[in-house]
Amino acid sequence: MESSSLGSESTEVFPEGPKGFSKKKVSTHVKSVNGTRNRTAKEKTKKGEKAYKVRNGSQRYPFSVSVQRKGTHYATGALIDKKWVLTVAGEFYNVLYSVRESIKFFRVRLGTVNCKKGGVLLPIKGVEIHPAYSYKKPTYDVALLRLAVSADYSEALKPIPLTRIKGKVLSAKFLATYWPRLIVRGQVLPSSAQERVQPNSMRVSTQKMIPWSWCQSLMSTLNQTLDESSLCLDPIMSHHSLCLPDAGAPVTADDGLWGITSGWTSDNCLGNPSPTIFTRVSSPVVRAWLDSQLTSL
Repeated sequence: MESSSLGSESTEVFPEGPKGFSKKKVSTHVKSVNGTRNRTAKEKTKKGEKAYKVRNGSQRYPFSVSVQRKGTHYATGALIDKKWVLTVAGEFYNVLYSVRESIKFFRVRLGTVNCKKGGVLLPIKGVEIHPAYSYKKPTYDVALLRLAVSADYSEALKPIPLTRIKGKVLSAKFLATYWPRLIVRGQVLPSSAQERVQPNSMRVSTQKMIPWSWCQSLMSTLNQTLDESSLCLDPIMSHHSLCLPDAGAPVTADDGLWGITSGWTSDNCLGNPSPTIFTRVSSPVVRAWLDSQLTSL
């Protein structure tokens, strides 16, 4: 179901999950402004679906990458090529523009569901941030990490294809894979934080999409604009500390990678939790940038 530009088609998206996850079709419960239903910005986001931890079977999510700084999980990413990991831009902005940061502090662990052991640990050679990204903004929040050594593929370590679906999405459930961050913006999370429950185990969550028109209205009340390259998810409250989305988490469906979650939150998210924003890889502006980087070597 492919189109020449965003917005020319409508579709529903369903993830292909692990055993026990239903692939039941999601009903089309939201229409456009000339359809049957249009939610308002006053409606609060619903509580996200419960996350669960992965204890084994890394071959189910062989693309998931733990990006680490000085041996501590820093952000999540997705392997999309032997030498490229797609992740969040905001967490690496200072790596490029601050003299206090250096790429030599970073490594990526691939091919394991435990961010502390197993798999392979590879150094990073460079960072490429999407040119349209603005620091501390939710849109175009994607970056590419260039590995210093090519990844050797195996059953537990494989890249994920990028979705080619470009049309409007009426309703969707996605899968997100990630490891909880214990240090955010230089601050250590308290011992009571939900993230401290088995923090080394990769987590997988099913997340519902917030209709784009509704999310656009919601973002406008927060003095933010929502670009067509972005989609929105209900925040998962039961397994996350407030206002701390898992930056860089791959958002996937049965046809591949749909996007990367942003680390952005609104200023008043403690009182009114922000939607989780993710950058859509099939957006023409994002896909053109990705293609140019992947073919540059």
